[in-house]
Amino acid sequence: MQKLFSEFNPTTAQQWKEQLTKDLKGVDFNQLIWHTQNGFDVNPFYTADDITNDKAPIFSHSDWDICDHIMVDDEKSANEKALKALQGGASGLIFFIPKKVNTALLLKDISIEHIYTQFFITFDAISIIEDLKPYLGKVNPTDGKLKTVIHLDPLCWLVFNGKWNQSQAQDLAAITNLPHIPVNGTLYQESGANTVNELAITLAHLNEYLNYLSEQQKLSNQTIHALFSIGSDFFNEIAKLRAAKKLIDLLVSQYQVNLPLHIHAQTTQINTSSLDAYNNMLRSTTEAMSAVLGGCNSLNIFPYNFIYEKTNDFSERIARNQQHVLKEESYLNKMADVSAGSYYIETLTDTLAEKAWEQFKEIEKRGGFIACLKSNYIQDLISDNAKSTDEKIKSGEIALVGVNKFQNKNETIKVSQEMPSAPGSEIKAIRPIRFSLAFEKEFATAEKI
Repeated sequence: MQKLFSEFNPTTAQQWKEQLTKDLKGVDFNQLIWHTQNGFDVNPFYTADDITNDKAPIFSHSDWDICDHIMVDDEKSANEKALKALQGGASGLIFFIPKKVNTALLLKDISIEHIYTQFFITFDAISIIEDLKPYLGKVNPTDGKLKTVIHLDPLCWLVFNGKWNQSQAQDLAAITNLPHIPVNGTLYQESGANTVNELAITLAHLNEYLNYLSEQQKLSNQTIHALFSIGSDFFNEIAKLRAAKKLIDLLVSQYQVNLPLHIHAQTTQINTSSLDAYNNMLRSTTEAMSAVLGGCNSLNIFPYNFIYEKTNDFSERIARNQQHVLKEESYLNKMADVSAGSYYIETLTDTLAEKAWEQFKEIEKRGGFIACLKSNYIQDLISDNAKSTDEKIKSGEIALVGVNKFQNKNETIKVSQEMPSAPGSEIKAIRPIRFSLAFEKEFATAEKI
């Protein structure tokens, strides 16, 4: 059988460049190269010459769990909200638990052995580990997935609060009670890190646990449970998750163990705003697409009004339905790793992985994750990029629709709360930021005048 395109002559990169110059009336190829904040250039197009060999898919799953986030202020209302989310089509629940709770009341009528559940806890809620022991580490026989995860991440606690809860030894010992390794990398993106640094810091974060558990002779039969926030750079975020898989596999291989990886993704809050807030839905939709195409195993879309008011039935339902549309209308759950073989995304994946691995080795050369926190090396990497991005948004070089571009001058807004800084007695704490906050304050002030 004759191949469909066999009658067409192949086109070289040079021919594309010449055609580009002709169509753009003399604009040179080099004038269209984009210098990213990740420290490398992106070309206006890529060809087969840009990838060294045939690229196999990085992951084989196509589906993901639709998650709903639930703040547990009291067990009864949280339980009602969880049941409503499941009735609305959620296949996963994420409980944010800041204090000791009545686990039985919280989970009343919820069969957690059949759905994905993540319990995001602080040290004040650590008793839940004992309550959930019958479910921890158990794989569902129907789909072969680990269903119940407790996300107690001492290093994230240190980074966010600037100090250990009790002590380094006592805090790290807590993860030996878990059948999985929790790594919360969301904070690095949310605080303004570029993608290369985000990947490198998350990798160093994980390596601190791998090294500790290896020393404790407890590095076996575990799953790595990694969390990432997904930003609005569509192709970059697809490549980020693909690069994360390659990097984590490479790191784990150094310990000569096989640890399955679960990636949970959430939409970012760094670019959200109460200004023209429905735009947050558009931002989170493309972010969710990036997460799915990048290979996340579970996904949480924050409601559009999450950052400036208490969410309601409408905003929570819309957030769930965004994912239903991606599955039931866009069919993104029907094919695994659709980006495999894409000249641009494959090149971007490899470049991000290579640059992040170089940065990771630099962190390790300086003593590792904790040592680089104490010296402010990691904090400086993040803050330098955050300042650069903030300047570009304020100047209009980077557009936030409804915020610094196409503002709705007639709307009444609620200025969202700024994340308070942490004093931090041991290290300089890292806290989430939002680039729109200055615009919200300016808009609110001008409105009053």
